[in-house]
Amino acid sequence: MLQTNKKTTIEFAQLKHLLSVNARTVLASAILAIMLAWIVIHEVPNEILFPWLSVMMLINVVRVGVCNYQIKHPTYHPQPINQRLVVFRLGLMLSSIGWGVISLMVIHYGHLDQQLFVSYMIAGLSAGAVVSYSIDRISAMTYLIFAVLPTLCGFIWVGHAISIPMALAGLVYMAFSIYSIYSYHRSLVESLLLRRQAVEREEEIKRLAFYDVLTNLPNRRLLMDRLRHALVVSNRSGKRGALLFIDLDHFKLLNDTFGHSMGDLLLMQVAERLKQCVRETDTVARFGGDEFVVMLEELSEDSAIATQEVERITSQILNQLNAPYQLSDSEYVSTPSIGVAMFGEHGMSHDELLKHADIAMYQAKKSGRNIVRMFDFDMRSDVPIKRSAH
Repeated sequence: MLQTNKKTTIEFAQLKHLLSVNARTVLASAILAIMLAWIVIHEVPNEILFPWLSVMMLINVVRVGVCNYQIKHPTYHPQPINQRLVVFRLGLMLSSIGWGVISLMVIHYGHLDQQLFVSYMIAGLSAGAVVSYSIDRISAMTYLIFAVLPTLCGFIWVGHAISIPMALAGLVYMAFSIYSIYSYHRSLVESLLLRRQAVEREEEIKRLAFYDVLTNLPNRRLLMDRLRHALVVSNRSGKRGALLFIDLDHFKLLNDTFGHSMGDLLLMQVAERLKQCVRETDTVARFGGDEFVVMLEELSEDSAIATQEVERITSQILNQLNAPYQLSDSEYVSTPSIGVAMFGEHGMSHDELLKHADIAMYQAKKSGRNIVRMFDFDMRSDVPIKRSAH
């Protein structure tokens, strides 16, 4: 899986870079094709030159159109990314074949100065390809093989006194270009992977700062941030909200009897069940130990209806958390005690709401556990300064 993600990351970066340089490389190719056609128009037969120029322009137009579409409609899935890379390489191959063909024609029909000009032009295009396409070795090598190699073969085929040394110099140039492609490619990929690792480390630091490692739920810090924001939104919109403080009954006994590994299994399953009971707009957080907090947002503006919505959700939570858990090879039954505090009615600040939801949860435990208690201000007089272990 890690290797697959690494490969996809590299291919995505390759495609992104190739698409970004495509417009200017195609423009350069089109301009040089027109210049070459103008220079050799009297030597290369028109029945060869004009069809070649038309095909090259068509290839360039199609390449620009396809690349612009891919830029406007990006994809992040492995298979489409790979397919788009193949399409780009195919377009580049057709373009490089076109340059290889015309170089052979100019060498065959043209004078020495025109032959030197086309070799100079091919060398410039291939050097640009090394710089522009080396992030993808296949693209860079494709251009080099199909554009430069035919030119060198043409010089050997002509057999002039100057053409043979030019072909040999071209082979040295090609060997150096291949080495440069591999060197540039390795450096670019290493830089890409280093950036990827830096991003992953940053994301991991953020995750550890705001999410619980065991359950992957928002932790207390992220809950506080979301709660502050939810209170502001509730005051502006008039929509109500609620805070549910959930504590697992007799959790300490489970840890002491079967070990912390069993306790961790229970906490992870509780987290999954809680997420299934709430809406996308709500937040389920692990507050610490065996305590969870559920923040309900966008409840009805009407107090009675909002209370009914809370009762429906808490009833669903009770049913879900009362169902047996499979802990390793054993079946275990756990129950929750739930305290509820409503936005506004039971507190205007996040500290007040948490405190009052906690007090209501304590009253649920005191009343026999496995029940829900809505906060009432009279409850505050019945809470010890330091609550005993749950």
